[in-house]
Amino acid sequence: MIHRHPTFHGDTIYAESRVLELTPSASKNDRGIVLVETKGFKQDGLEVCYFRRKVMVWKREFAPVRRRPYGEDVWE
Repeated sequence: MIHRHPTFHGDTIYAESRVLELTPSASKNDRGIVLVETKGFKQDGLEVCYFRRKVMVWKREFAPVRRRPYGEDVWE
């Protein structure tokens, strides 16, 4: 991780991420490895951090159904 500028109590941080690479998992047919690049910005648009990471994620057709732990009717 690269910290480009400091942040302080009360700052609002926004993040933008983009996928750089997709690789099928060698050991798990239902998952893949995703290389993601992320930049963090303060409320004034100043870039405060940058990092890349690899994460293992479900392939779309194998992903479990997403359920909220607090119920589905929060907007009713």
